[in-house]
Amino acid sequence: MSNSSCPNCGARLSCGCQRRQASNGAAACTSCVAALEQKIKVLQQATAETTSTVPTQWGANRYKK
Repeated sequence: MSNSSCPNCGARLSCGCQRRQASNGAAACTSCVAALEQKIKVLQQATAETTSTVPTQWGANRYKK
């Protein structure tokens, strides 16, 4: 995996010390990882705000025999 490139900016990654992994598992270089983490954080906040829970309905069909 030597001489690979960053999928975000295309920078050449010549050694392992330049490779980083974001919290969602995406690959990045040392200069991109902070911006990528910020995007992940914003996306998670937006997803949390739009997600709603459906109330559980208890009734006769709850347990089928």
